[in-house]
Amino acid sequence: MKRHEGEHKQAVTPARVRRARTKKAVTAAVIVLLTAGCLFMAYRLYTRHMMNKIYEVVTIEAGSPIDVSLFTVEGTEGAVLVTDVSGIDTRVPASYGVKVQVGDKLKVTRDVILNIVDTTAPVAQAVPQTIYIDGLPSPETTVTGITDLSSVTVTYVDAMPEILEGGQYDIAVKLTDAYGNESIINVPFTVIDDHTAPLIYGPRDFEAFIGDAIVYLDGITVEDDYDENPTLEVDTSSVNVTEEGYYPVTYTATDEQGNSSSTTVTLHLRVKPERYYEPEELYELARQIIEENDICDDSMSQMEQAFRITAWVNTHIHYMMDSDKCDWTAGAYDALTTMYGDCFNYMAICRAMYGAMGIESITIERYPINISSHYWNLICIDGKWYHCDACVFLSMTELTYIFMYTDAELDPSNNSYDPETLPDGVVVATESVQDMLDYETLTVRSETNEEV
Repeated sequence: MKRHEGEHKQAVTPARVRRARTKKAVTAAVIVLLTAGCLFMAYRLYTRHMMNKIYEVVTIEAGSPIDVSLFTVEGTEGAVLVTDVSGIDTRVPASYGVKVQVGDKLKVTRDVILNIVDTTAPVAQAVPQTIYIDGLPSPETTVTGITDLSSVTVTYVDAMPEILEGGQYDIAVKLTDAYGNESIINVPFTVIDDHTAPLIYGPRDFEAFIGDAIVYLDGITVEDDYDENPTLEVDTSSVNVTEEGYYPVTYTATDEQGNSSSTTVTLHLRVKPERYYEPEELYELARQIIEENDICDDSMSQMEQAFRITAWVNTHIHYMMDSDKCDWTAGAYDALTTMYGDCFNYMAICRAMYGAMGIESITIERYPINISSHYWNLICIDGKWYHCDACVFLSMTELTYIFMYTDAELDPSNNSYDPETLPDGVVVATESVQDMLDYETLTVRSETNEEV
């Protein structure tokens, strides 16, 4: 039986051994290949998965910081920037190639395009404008605090806004940056339609002496309703500084809109007398006498102040037949310090007292001279000129002085004069004010008979 069983076993031959070994090798190789294929596919899937976590193109606004989180899906592990981006100026729009790596143990790298763009419009604040009707400012001056990463041009939305009348307007101003981004700002405009000329304050007839410096602008000011610095020109072309005489001096003020006004005064240029006192010194002496004798005060109108001064001089200066007539300032000084004098001193002390109260006056001399010379004042009240003569006239039956007379009210035997000798612009008023004057109380009545 054993032999019989043995007879059915195949004999182990070298060829059979080789075939068995080959079969095993093939099987092992197939297993290896299958394993490698599985690993490769797994890697491909992993790589694709990780690649999908990295954006192929990234766009950021100019000026934004570059951070790795911009390039990957939120939560991606191990994300790093392979490319050194520290040298990229994000304020300037441009495109860059950037390598981004993700993965914790198994790294995956992808090339990404980084685009830096500027889509932000400029920002600024309006500057409210006050302008004249025909003068728009440069648009750049209508805004402030411009903020943008590139250069910005400022223009009016309408190339030349048309403003036909004064008032309040909102004018649109456009800001455009170098990349075409635009913003519109409405700027409030106050538009002035100015046709009013500047006002000149302070010009009055004045005198100067040959050889002295002539101060043309002393006390002169100019004001305008809009222009803070109007110009003032003084025309002295008619003045001959070496010759005595009366000369016109014209002041012209002009604002920035071209509105202008002019006024002309008379300069009396003469040789300086041997005795001369500065008018301000005389005004100060006169103020002291006015205050000490309670003659008048600042609460009164100029007409009432002049009324009281004229009456006081008439009754308090003692008449004396002779005086130094070299200059009115000498005559005023003598009368103020001695309380004596003739008609020249009466005129001069009145002139000093009027001046102390800010009342303009000039000297009038009798013409023609019949018996002797005679002097009195013209005063300017409310822009009108009137005769005032404080000197004692014994021939007068009711009053011994005259106050604010017109030419028609003068007595030619005492107060005749030559109107041609008056400075330019000085014209004696023709309307009488005598009905307004109360000579007993030295007060002035208004048209309603109320005292002022």
